[in-house]
Amino acid sequence: MNRSDFLRNIIGLFGIAVLPPLAIQQYHKLYLLQCFIRGFQYYDGPQLLEVMKQGSLLELVREPDNKYDECAIALHFNNRKIGFIPAESNEILSRLIDAQAVELIAEITHIEKEAAAWENVHIAISFLKESADHLPESAGYLTWLVTPGYHTLQYSNNHISKVNTKGKNILSGDDFYHELVENSETDEVYDLIHNSFTTPDEMQAAVDKSLLVINRNKLPADLSLDKVIEALEEGIIHLEETFEEHGYVVAKVDRVAELSPRIESFVEVLDKTGRRFYEVVFKQ
Repeated sequence: MNRSDFLRNIIGLFGIAVLPPLAIQQYHKLYLLQCFIRGFQYYDGPQLLEVMKQGSLLELVREPDNKYDECAIALHFNNRKIGFIPAESNEILSRLIDAQAVELIAEITHIEKEAAAWENVHIAISFLKESADHLPESAGYLTWLVTPGYHTLQYSNNHISKVNTKGKNILSGDDFYHELVENSETDEVYDLIHNSFTTPDEMQAAVDKSLLVINRNKLPADLSLDKVIEALEEGIIHLEETFEEHGYVVAKVDRVAELSPRIESFVEVLDKTGRRFYEVVFKQ
């Protein structure tokens, strides 16, 4: 049996099948992409959430005639559309599908019902490589399944009561302090830190709990498209709803640290529920 026949046999009916661990022992599962489902809340995803399981397989459906994105790849569960692969990550995958270059597998890796709809389901796109084939040590990271970092959890009274963007690329509070200093051009950074935060623990908590925010409406023009703003636009919408003033987004803390010389201050701001955040104010 060749690899394509093997995949077709074990996948069976998309959206219902779960990839059996024993069936892939003779293969390396190589992950090409791990992400949340874009647009999950706008399709049938929320109605199907209760029957979804970790390990459930999804069908990848190309939509080359999609008027918004010629590289669009829809995700189907039980023959119903539940969203898309994020547009910023679909170009290479769409080419692989169009060329039938490799048999791709889409599976659910995490389900978080307490998160906002756009973070309910985390998936992985992978393909199977025969174990007999040598896998270079440098490619080992392709076999790792990552734990997603959630931006929105524990909703209460239609407001976000917890914001958590902890992920493997997010600095800890202690690391953030040292990066601010390392990237600073003068000793003024120490005054910036100590005038903005009462104690070192306060700054560490602000970073570790992802309470650093930026108001896009107040950013200098040259930073308006900078990666200091998180790319998850759907998350930005939810976060804005928690403040009286529009424009607030969760700051990308590693980028904030790199922009140390540009920071004027960290200012306390309260959301509608009285929860304290810390706005990063940049020099104009």
